[in-house]
Amino acid sequence: MQIDIDGVILCGGQGKRMGGKEKGLLLLKGKPLFVYAAEKLAPRVKTLWISANRFLDEYAKYGWPVIKDCVEKLGPLGGIYSVLLQIQSPLLFVLPCDCPFFEVGWEKVILEKLLSSSASVAYISDGQKEQFLFALFKKSALSPLEEYLLSGQRQVEGFYRKVAALNVNWADASQRFFNINTLEAFEEANKMFDWMDKKLSECKNKL
Repeated sequence: MQIDIDGVILCGGQGKRMGGKEKGLLLLKGKPLFVYAAEKLAPRVKTLWISANRFLDEYAKYGWPVIKDCVEKLGPLGGIYSVLLQIQSPLLFVLPCDCPFFEVGWEKVILEKLLSSSASVAYISDGQKEQFLFALFKKSALSPLEEYLLSGQRQVEGFYRKVAALNVNWADASQRFFNINTLEAFEEANKMFDWMDKKLSECKNKL
């Protein structure tokens, strides 16, 4: 059975821990950070949305539809809510813009688990940490999410508890969920890419 699924890359943060810089547009090895996630998810969804609240024209240059939060300052849930309002598909994959190293495969695991469950939301646990923004939302989560936001709450973890979200274990991949939340972490990511390029070069030279 074929099911339509949309996807969203969350780029709507204010960049406070990045010195006010627009995190999703920071160039990592010549490519905007959000594009790493977008290129991996786009082939796996019907429509890929970019959730952003600043530099909308810059994001739009890359060809994916950009949607601004209908109510600002609600955090990641505000972006998810705005996209859920917009889409016709019954499912929505959610990804953060700041994890360039994740491997595809998590989306198949989480889809299978959610469709066999009565839960309206599922998210990944990497064996060490809960990755709340690697998630899959059913369209039916829209109503309880709206109620949650209208109550003045905005914490992702709090909403997941409220709706008894499904925690899907995808262990042995924690290093692939390296999260770039600070300028220091951004520099570390550059070093990780340098290391990967070096290893690939060494492998090629052995052929």
